[in-house]
Amino acid sequence: MKDKLSGKKTYFTAAAAVLTALGGYFAGEVDLTVTIQAVFAALMVVFLRKGVTSEAAKAAGDAPAEKPAE
Repeated sequence: MKDKLSGKKTYFTAAAAVLTALGGYFAGEVDLTVTIQAVFAALMVVFLRKGVTSEAAKAAGDAPAEKPAE
C-alpha cells in the first residue's frame, strides 16, 4: 500500500486542504478572501513539490536534459 501512495500523499493533502477551505466557506466560518488564500496555498504546495521533484531528478541525471533553444 505504501508503494501505491508514493508520490501521491502531497496531492491528497492538498485536496483535503481545498475541501476544508470550501467547507469552511460554505459553513459560513470564513469569508471568500480566506478561502481563496487557502486554496492558492494548497495549489502552491503541489506545484512546489512537482518543481522540486523534477529539479532533483535533473540534478541526479535521471531525467533527460531539455533541448537547447534553436
